[in-house]
This record gives sequence, C-alpha cells and structure tokens, in this order.
Amino acid sequence: MFDESLLYLRREIQELLKGDLRVFILDLADVPHCDSSGTGEVIGVYTSITKAGGVMAVAGLTERVRVLWSRVKLLEVFNIFETVPEAELFVRQPR
Repeated sequence: MFDESLLYLRREIQELLKGDLRVFILDLADVPHCDSSGTGEVIGVYTSITKAGGVMAVAGLTERVRVLWSRVKLLEVFNIFETVPEAELFVRQPR
C-alpha cells in the first residue's frame, strides 16, 4: 500500500541505477497486499530498470498479490519466481 516505503524504493533504485548496478531482485514474500499505488510503483521501477538496460526479477509473491497482478496481466510482464535463489539464477544468466 502507498506509504513512505514506496518513495524510498523509487529513490533507492534511481540512485543504484546512477551507478553501475543493473540487476535487481524484488523479494515480496513479506508483502501481504499491493494496491494500485504499490503496483504502479513496481511498474515504474521495472520501467526505469529496463530503460537503463537492466533486468529485474520478482520473488515470493503472496497469493493475494499474485491474484491482483494476474488480473492486470503483470504476470506476463515481470520475471516472477517462487524463491529468491530461483530469481538469482535468472538474473545471473548472460544477456
């Protein structure tokens, strides 16, 4: 849900992109719900990362977030994995 942590995420990703970091994993295992504001922020982060030539993976979706993102077709856009180690294998692949 929309709170200061969303603004922190956006700022943090922008700062990391200013450096050489281009590989990101969002671990959402402890996120019980993601409303439209939160979903919009994740889309914005994904867009920033991909425009910078980076790759983003998402791990640990809760059922509630998975259902919402399925409705808005984000499961087809994001690289989604059950666990962080699975996401790590994906982002470490040569591009």
